Order: sequence, then C-alpha cells, then structure tokens
Amino acid sequence: MSISSHNSTEQIDPALLAQAMALIGPARRIALLAHEHPDGDCLGSVLGFAHILRQVGKTCVAACADPAPRSFSFLPGIEALSNTLGDEDFDLVIALDAGEFSRYGALYTQHRAYLDAATILNIDHHISSEGCGQVNIIDPTSAATAELLVLFQSQAQLPLTKDAATCLLTGIITDTASFQYSSTTARTLEAGAQLVQAGAVPETIVRPVFRVQPLAQVRLRSKVVDRIRTSAGGLLIWSYSDDEVLAETGATPDMDDNISGMLRDIEGVKIAAFFKNYGRPEITWLSLRTAEPYNAATICQRYGGGGHARAAGATIRMPMDKAMAMVVAELEQEIEKAGAGFYGRDTEHQ
Repeated sequence: MSISSHNSTEQIDPALLAQAMALIGPARRIALLAHEHPDGDCLGSVLGFAHILRQVGKTCVAACADPAPRSFSFLPGIEALSNTLGDEDFDLVIALDAGEFSRYGALYTQHRAYLDAATILNIDHHISSEGCGQVNIIDPTSAATAELLVLFQSQAQLPLTKDAATCLLTGIITDTASFQYSSTTARTLEAGAQLVQAGAVPETIVRPVFRVQPLAQVRLRSKVVDRIRTSAGGLLIWSYSDDEVLAETGATPDMDDNISGMLRDIEGVKIAAFFKNYGRPEITWLSLRTAEPYNAATICQRYGGGGHARAAGATIRMPMDKAMAMVVAELEQEIEKAGAGFYGRDTEHQ
C-alpha cells in the first residue's frame, strides 16, 4: 500500500480507498474474517469494522474459526462471533489482519471453493502479507490493523460509535502492549486519541487483557517458566506447553497468550520461542519474539508462517519434540551468523 502525507498525518492511498469503497458501497451482506487463534487486533478489527459498517446499513457477520479468548469477552458484539460462513450468502468478504487464506484456518478449509471465487477486500499490517483480495490495503508501518481501520473510517467519513471505538482501541492496545512497542508512532497515538474521543475507555481494555488473570493462567505460566531452556549465553530462550500442562493447571489453550513476549522480556534475551501442542500431536504452533538484529517474520516464513520483524508465528506440521529441535538449531545458527557470539546450550532450568 502506498502512503501519502496529508495535513502532517499519513493516509491510505486515496485510489486504494476509492477501490475499497467501490466494493463496500453496493454490498448488502458482508462477511468479516478474523484469522485462526485470534488475538486482540484481529478480533477488535473484525468487530469494530462490523459496527462501523452496520451504521451505514450493511448486514455484517463476523467470523473466526476458533473461539475468542475469554479475556476479550468485554468486546461489544463478541457474543455473535460465528465459526462458520453458513450459507455463504454474501456480497463481499473482508479479510482482516492476515494476507493469506491459510491463516483463516477452518473458515477457509470449510469454505474454500466459495472464498476462492468471492470478492475479497483484504486489510492487514503484517510485513509478510501477500494480499488475498481483489483490493489489498496492506501497511506494515501500522502498529495494528485496527490503526489502519481508524484511518479508513476517518478518510471515508464513516460513522464511529463507542462500540466500534472500543473494539478498535483493543486492537491497537493489544498489538502495542499499551503503546510500549517500537511500532508505536505518532499516527498510532493519534488513532488512539480519536477512539478515546469517540467514547472508548482504555482502562476497560487494559484491565481484563493485561492485569486480571485467572489462577489457572498463572499456574500455566508457572509450568512454562519451569520448562525454560536457554542457549547462546542467554541470547536465546524457549519453552513449551502441551496437553499435560493444561490438565495439571486446569487452564485452557487461550490462556497461553503472549508467553513468548514474557520470555523475550527476560534480561539478555534476543530471541524467544514458545512452542505449543494441544490435541494434535502432529502439529506444533510456534510463537517467536525477537530484538534487533533478528527478524521474526523472516525466520517464521521458512516454516510457512509470518508476521512482524519483532513478533511472528508459524504452524509446523511435525511433533513438538522434532519441531523444537529443528527450530532451536536454526535459531542458534541465526545468532552465530549475526556474530553475537555462541556460548553453547544451557540445559538447566532458569
């Protein structure tokens, strides 16, 4: 996506915006897709944009292959989130926060023939995004897809309700860890200010997402910490969770959110990897967080995944022990190639 400067605020390319609105204008029923293993940005973007479009007379169905984590139960409209496209009777599909159909999981596998032929508007901010629509608005400089949707709403002069603002601010807050990450720009803060002005209250988002945790989630994190391994003198750290952890702690799979971020925040760490395997022994999910000079998106693309330079993920189709051995070996090579020094593997818990 090209970005132009207007009144000192970066904007969506007006030509692309016009193309997107040409798709939205005549559409009566619109499906909005969130990617599998949903996070705050994809959920906030899908629900927030649906609220906006309903204000201009559209019938909207927000859909996600996987259930939303319970920490997002406060989001207006989350109770209507569907795990299917039903009868596929839509004039337009808006795919949000991912640029490849594979990232939409069972929504794509179950509705593949329909989605392959459907009219798609794709809006995303991941640097690895290839675009899956007839119109693709992809801006890696946006801290969140929700930030990009605030620009879209403002430029297209669409209405912004309190419910929409709450959802979109959730996307920005979660993808920036409350504006802490380096992806936060002046435009990100301006978008947040617009949403607060529209009625969104940051504390109602920050408290359930970052501050209040069920005891089972704390126990899960304790187990993950107990399984920590390090290498390369502490530059590389990794851990994992599986069905055994869930059974022992009473946790649910959604409670492992941002564990890779927690690992990366440990002093001295440059690369943090979190592996998980729940219910499907042949598949391992990888979440990667990095600090300069390491690029998480580039690394995860080797395994068919993607994301951002500092945060990315991948689905690896092999058992977790083999996936961990393979990925850790490659990450050790990354550190060695970067000239950061290699000090051998620490096999003890930290």
